Amino acid sequence: MLAAPFLIEGHEITISASIGISIFPDNGTDTTELLQQADSAMYAAKRNGKNRVMYFTPELGSSVRERLNLENQLRGALLRREIEVYYQPEFDVSTRRLVRFEALARWQHPTLGSVPPNKFIPIAEECGLIVPLGAFILERACQEAVTWQSISGYPIQVAVNVSTIQFRRESFVEEVEQALRHTGLDPKLLQIELTESVMLDGMERASNTMKRLRAMGISIAVDDFGTGYSCFSYLPRLPFNVLKIDRSFVRELGKRSEMKAMIQALVSLAHDLNMQVVVEGIETSQQLEMVETLGGNQVQGFLLGRPTPNPKSLLASASTMIPPTDDHSVLVPLNKTNS
Repeated sequence: MLAAPFLIEGHEITISASIGISIFPDNGTDTTELLQQADSAMYAAKRNGKNRVMYFTPELGSSVRERLNLENQLRGALLRREIEVYYQPEFDVSTRRLVRFEALARWQHPTLGSVPPNKFIPIAEECGLIVPLGAFILERACQEAVTWQSISGYPIQVAVNVSTIQFRRESFVEEVEQALRHTGLDPKLLQIELTESVMLDGMERASNTMKRLRAMGISIAVDDFGTGYSCFSYLPRLPFNVLKIDRSFVRELGKRSEMKAMIQALVSLAHDLNMQVVVEGIETSQQLEMVETLGGNQVQGFLLGRPTPNPKSLLASASTMIPPTDDHSVLVPLNKTNS
């Protein structure tokens, strides 16, 4: 059988197959059309976890055509300057100060309108466009962060999400060094955010890359913790210094009583590992108060500020602080220019 392992020079190798099937005459009446439909089904099988069989359907054909159209449009988006970088603020809970902006990619197409990141980022990863896209966002974010320092009067970090595909590149550390050198940003003002999927690259290799970044003074965060593998064992083995708790935990705070205990446990674990904790998805004053009670270090969410293409307006105003009101009824205003 195909799935049975076999030996090559003493190494055990296993392979898998993604298979797409089209049926005559339901899915086509000639060889070319049938092969196209089978090819569409095969790529759908790959996107749905690989190592499976999928039959072509009209709905599948429609989604494949949409995806191919987006991929073709995305290839020219950077050249046409359709990709923008938005910035969402993060605040320190104890000092109430703005400490960081997270850089987020936004795509505004002239005819398709606003294309959600959860649509175009996976496509960019699948077709290899995530590398130039990620490089563009990193350099643009570092460039923008340089201008914040004189406005704020104190250090403001920028956080940049890095795809696992980018992170795996042999030249990744050099590419980060180049962005810092081009822009003049202090490495201590850059935070690289990685998802738990970095583990798939091999623990030792991931750790070595992260140690090189940390040696430069760059902060490294594990992003959206709780949505992927959530394997606690890797946290002490990889040199993260920030843990970002996913918004899904906060969203369930008012619905499921055990979520408070889970957030408390994550905060305690991170602190024991000398990691700062950022809690995402703060949308109500009650959630903010709860995070403060549980010992979270920093917070991010629509209550405090939405992503904006113009972070300087926030830096130039009094809203660089969370107002110390007793009921937290007045917080950082929502920016109406946001997507």
